[in-house]
Amino acid sequence: MNEKPAKLTVRHHPTLGIYVAGLTTNAVSSYQEVQSILDFGTKARSVASTNMNSASSRSHCIFTFNLLKSGGGREQCASVNLVDLAGSERQKKTGTSGSQLKEGAMINQSLSNLALVINKLASFDDEKTDFVPFRNSKLTYILQESLSGNSKTVLIAALSPAFSNLEETLGTLKFAQTCKKVATKAVRNEANSGSIVEDLTAEITRLKEQLKASQATPENSKLQQQLQDTEQLLAQMEQDYQVQLAEAKKLEESRKKALGDLGLDLAEISGAVGMA
Repeated sequence: MNEKPAKLTVRHHPTLGIYVAGLTTNAVSSYQEVQSILDFGTKARSVASTNMNSASSRSHCIFTFNLLKSGGGREQCASVNLVDLAGSERQKKTGTSGSQLKEGAMINQSLSNLALVINKLASFDDEKTDFVPFRNSKLTYILQESLSGNSKTVLIAALSPAFSNLEETLGTLKFAQTCKKVATKAVRNEANSGSIVEDLTAEITRLKEQLKASQATPENSKLQQQLQDTEQLLAQMEQDYQVQLAEAKKLEESRKKALGDLGLDLAEISGAVGMA
């Protein structure tokens, strides 16, 4: 909705896990509200015409649900990532140039990093300490908890029936076969909601003390950013659910206005991508 998108940084918190600092979160109370946000995200996604596709994805897309169940002073939580990967590109087939060529190169690089992570996980041996390069790309870092350990992961591979795409189809099938070898095991995530707030508050105090003791160095700016991100997390944790819903309504109106300025509405977008 802004002319200049905010810089989003992937971070890891020892209690809350992987999260994207600076990302806008929306409280929802119905399927229709979820669908509306998904539709808007589809419109915001970068696409362009190439020789292979009139609306080629120029980025990967991740839609994340955070599900919370509270009761008796305890919280059960789960995170669901719906991921639509942009396909790998060959310049000879797509005919891209300039910025689109750079986008294709970045897409291919992130997919290569994903394949490397999957290969490492598929051949992981508990008896050996093997490094899995999740942090090589933002894509694999964000999906770290969905690809390993406490998770259930499902892959849907999109294939082309055209003989001219035989090599790409075989590569996709080989990747899917490797994914089947990755072992994960989902367990219940349960915590005391009050203790999470206490941990974040203590972390903020510690960061403030470190900032007071530090000088004007690159490390100082990192601490300031970490403090800002932690304070934002704490504000979200402490905010009442009804207040979150009220703010989500305001954001919905802003999204509708942004689409109206482009001469579009959510119904048109849903129909265009087959989600109506």
